[in-house]
Amino acid sequence: MTYLSTLFVSLTLSCGIFGLKLPADFPKCSRTDSKLNECLKTAIEGALQIMAKGLPEFNLEPIDPIKVPSLTIGEGATGAVRVVQNYKNCQFFNIPKIKVQNVASVLTDDVFQLNVTFLAKEVYMLSQYMVDGNILLLRITGEGDCKIVLNIIGIFTEKKGKKYVEIDSSTVHLDPKKVEMDFKNLFNGDPKLGPEMNKILNENWKEIFGDVGHAYEESLGSIFKDVGNLIFKKVSYDEMFL
Repeated sequence: MTYLSTLFVSLTLSCGIFGLKLPADFPKCSRTDSKLNECLKTAIEGALQIMAKGLPEFNLEPIDPIKVPSLTIGEGATGAVRVVQNYKNCQFFNIPKIKVQNVASVLTDDVFQLNVTFLAKEVYMLSQYMVDGNILLLRITGEGDCKIVLNIIGIFTEKKGKKYVEIDSSTVHLDPKKVEMDFKNLFNGDPKLGPEMNKILNENWKEIFGDVGHAYEESLGSIFKDVGNLIFKKVSYDEMFL
């Protein structure tokens, strides 16, 4: 079977607005810095802290939480998950708290590539989920560290004589130590069947996540791409990377 993942992100890309300046406290790095990757580690964490509060001039809402109106995860590839998962009003919490573990970059006048490894300890998703037409509450969280590897490739455009970079592809790899699921009101709130099903799901989280994890990765990649482009499309390359 194949994965079908559809993401509708509540972000507005105003492509006609460009030439904006970053806030004065927004961290920057020089492309010629011999310790560029170390600078980027600190800069990315600092940027997430600023973005947590939102940047209205970039049409960027606060990213804690990141809000996704709807998310669909298709049937799994191995048969562990045989239902289509429909989520509504998804919220991803504590993204600004993730720590950058490693950065490998190529930033030149012609190439924009970033490989970033994050360590997330407190990131979780809260949403409503739909089963047989019923909208219920779901919380998915983790225990221990979750490694998130983000690969970004950008393409260059020119506007009024200035060069801009646009994220062309954003791929994510998730490596969680543990995933916990808590589906509320399963089986119409049955006090025995609901907890027992959650227990079974959590005891078999590796098989379940292994079956549908790729769809979550695709969705997160879309989120990172859209959020990043809200800034990249409006701030010149030389303004962002000195």
